[in-house]
Amino acid sequence: MSAFIFCVDSSSGLPIFSRKKGNVDSLPFSIKGSLNGVHMYGKSLNLELLNTLTEDYCISWKEFEDSVILIGISSGCTKEVLNNLLTSVFNSMVLIVGIEEIKSQRIIDRLKRELKTCYPLIDRLMDSLDCGGTNNKYYSDIVGLAECILCPENHLIQILLESYMEYVDSLYSCVLINGKICVATESWWSLDPEEIKLLSLLAMSEGGTSKDIPIFLPYKSPTMAFRFVACTLIPDVQICSLCGPTPNLVEIERSVTQCFKSSTELFTAALHTHPRNFPASCQVDSGILGLLLVNYSAGKYVISKNPHQNATKKIASSSHRLDILRTFYYRMVLSFLMNEDDKKRVNIEKETTKKNDKKKVQKEQPDSSNLNVGKETYWCSEYHKCHALISQENILCVLYNSSVPTFEMRFITQRTLKALVSDKQICW
Repeated sequence: MSAFIFCVDSSSGLPIFSRKKGNVDSLPFSIKGSLNGVHMYGKSLNLELLNTLTEDYCISWKEFEDSVILIGISSGCTKEVLNNLLTSVFNSMVLIVGIEEIKSQRIIDRLKRELKTCYPLIDRLMDSLDCGGTNNKYYSDIVGLAECILCPENHLIQILLESYMEYVDSLYSCVLINGKICVATESWWSLDPEEIKLLSLLAMSEGGTSKDIPIFLPYKSPTMAFRFVACTLIPDVQICSLCGPTPNLVEIERSVTQCFKSSTELFTAALHTHPRNFPASCQVDSGILGLLLVNYSAGKYVISKNPHQNATKKIASSSHRLDILRTFYYRMVLSFLMNEDDKKRVNIEKETTKKNDKKKVQKEQPDSSNLNVGKETYWCSEYHKCHALISQENILCVLYNSSVPTFEMRFITQRTLKALVSDKQICW
C-alpha cells in the first residue's frame, strides 16, 4: 500500500510540504505540478476538481479557506476515506499554527517551518489508510475517530481524574493508556471528535514525553490558542489537559504525582488490558477473531485484533484482522447502516442539521424516496465472515471464523455488544 499527500499554496502554486507512506519513491516535481495545474485550470473555469480513479489509485483534491490545496493519492482506499483524511490533515495544520496563519500566508517559508511540527501527526493520520506492515505498537487507526481502551479499572481512574481537575483548574482532561483514551472528563468529550483524536496523537508524538505547548482547536477555537499539557505518569500512561496560563509545567507535574502517586498499581493493571483493549472478564465467543466497537455520537472507538489472548491457533495475522475490520467498516457500515447525517458526524464533516435517531439506507428500487431502516450487514468469504449491528448510538463490527454458521452471527454479535456496553465500570 502506498500513499502521498502534498500541500501547495492556492494562489501561487508553491509547494508547502509533502508526505508519503509505504516503501515508494517520492513523487517527481513534474507529477506534483501537473496534478496542481489541472486543479488550477479547472478553477479558472469555475469548475471544482474533486477526485479521479485509476486502476490502482484514488486521487483527491481539496481546497481549504481559499489558501491551501491538499492533494492525496492512495492505493487501496475509497475516495470518501481519502477525502476525510485530507480534512484531518488540514485540521492538524490548524491545530499547530491556527487558521489565521494559514489564511494570511505572509511568508511561505515561515509557514513551512512552523508546519514541520505537525509532520508526525500527518504521518500517523496516513497510517489510517492501511494497517499492514506498521511497526507502531500504538497503531490501529480509524479515520475521524478517537481510539479508546476499556479497562476494568476505568471507573476508579475516572474518580482520580476528577480530583486532579481541581489541582490544575481545568475542565478538559483525559488519561491515555498506550495512546488510547482510558477515561476523560465530560468537557473533553464535548470537543469535536477530530480535535480529541488529534490531541491524543499530539500527546504521543516524540515518544510520549511531557509537553506544554499552545494549540488551536480546529472547530472550537481555530483563532485563539489553548494551552495543551501532557504529563507522563509512568511509561505508556499520560495525563492530558487544556489549561490556562497557570500553573506552570513543574507545578502540574507535581500535581500529577500527588494525585496519582498511590495508584501506580492501578495503572499497571490497566496496562495489561492492551492489546486486547477490553476486560478479560468480558468473555466473547470462541469464533470471534476481532471486533470494532464504535460510538458514532461521541466519535470514539475500541478495536481488538486478539480477543482471545491465550489462543494459539492463528487463522489470520493480527494486522490482517485489523485491515479486514476497518475495510468492512469503511465499505459496508458507512455505506449501508448510516445515512448522510450520521456519516458527517463520524467523518467530522461539520453540519448544523440535527442527528436523526433512525439509521436509514436507500432501497435498491427506482423510487429513491422510499427508505428502509438498516440495522445489520454482513460479509462472507472463504476464510472469514464479518457482521455489523447498529444499536442506538453504538455500532459493533465482528470478525468471525469462517466456520461460524451465518445464522448464528446475529445472536453472537447482540450478546457481545450487550456485554461491552452494559458494564458501567469500564466507562463506555
